[in-house]
Amino acid sequence: MDHKSRIMHAIQRLPVDRIPCAELVINDALVQEFCGKVTVGFEHRLYFIQTMGLDAMCLHPCGMNPGGGSPTLPDNLVFNDLEAWTRTGHFIFAVLDGPIGWGTKTLGYNQMLSKLMRSSPDMTDLVSAVDVLNAETIHRLAANGVNGIIIADDIAFTNGVIARPNILRQLLFPSFSRSVEQAKKENLFTFFHSDGNLMAVLDDIVAAGFDGLQCLESIAGMDIALIKKHYGHKLCLWGNLDPGELCLVRSRNELMEKVHGIINVAGNDSGLIFGTSSGLFEGMRLESLKCVYEFVQQGLN
Repeated sequence: MDHKSRIMHAIQRLPVDRIPCAELVINDALVQEFCGKVTVGFEHRLYFIQTMGLDAMCLHPCGMNPGGGSPTLPDNLVFNDLEAWTRTGHFIFAVLDGPIGWGTKTLGYNQMLSKLMRSSPDMTDLVSAVDVLNAETIHRLAANGVNGIIIADDIAFTNGVIARPNILRQLLFPSFSRSVEQAKKENLFTFFHSDGNLMAVLDDIVAAGFDGLQCLESIAGMDIALIKKHYGHKLCLWGNLDPGELCLVRSRNELMEKVHGIINVAGNDSGLIFGTSSGLFEGMRLESLKCVYEFVQQGLN
C-alpha cells in the first residue's frame, strides 16, 4: 500500500497494511539537526519524512500576515514547494487558520477572546471574512493537487474550551461547517485541529462534518480510548503521543509501550493516524523519533 492510499484508507476506516504516520508540524531546526548543518530545503524535508516513514506532509501558508484589519487573500499566498510535494506520492494536507487564529493575528489574543465572549458584531464580521478567505484558498489548493485540509483553531485550554460551548456553536462551528462543505465540493478530506480538552464539543466537531480530529492532547485529558469508543466510527483520530516522551530520555521498551498503548486502543480497526499531539520540534531526541515510527511500521497492533 502506498503512502497516499494508506492515509485515505485510515481516514475512511478501511483496512490498512499498517497504521499510517504523520505530523502536523516538522520544525526546520530538527530537520537541520537530522541532516547536518545545512540550509534546509525541500530535499532535506523529504529525506526526513522518508527516513522516518511518514505517510503525509502538512504544508503551512506563507504570505498571510494580515498586518491588522480584516483577513484577505493575498496575491502572494504561498505553500512552499506545493507542486513538488504533490509529486512525492505522500498525502498532502494544507493547514488553514480558523476564526480564532485569524482573530488572534488581527486583534491580539485578549481582545479576540473578549469579543468572542461578548458575541461582538466585530467577531461576526471576522468570521464572515475568514469564511470567504478559506473558501477561496481551499478552491485554489484543490486545483493545485492537495489531498486534505486541516482547519487549525485552538478553541480549548487544558481544562476545557475557551468559551461557553453555546457561544462556540453560535459563532465558530457554522464557520467550520462552511469550510468543510467547500472542501467536500473539491473532494478533499478535512480534519480539525485544536490543542486542549475538546470533550465538551466533540459532538459539534462530528456535526460540522469533519473526517478526522488531529491533536488529542493526552495531558489535557483527551483519552484516546474513550474517544475511539464513542466517536471512532465517525472520526479518524490523529495524534495523542505526548511530545514530552520524545524530549526526555526513554528506553526502547518505554517508547514501545507508549506506541503499543495508542495503537491497541485506537488502531486495531483502522481509523488512526499515528503521531504526536504537537508536531516535531528541536529538542526532541532523534533516536526516540526513529524508534516510535519504527515500532509503528513493525505492526505492533
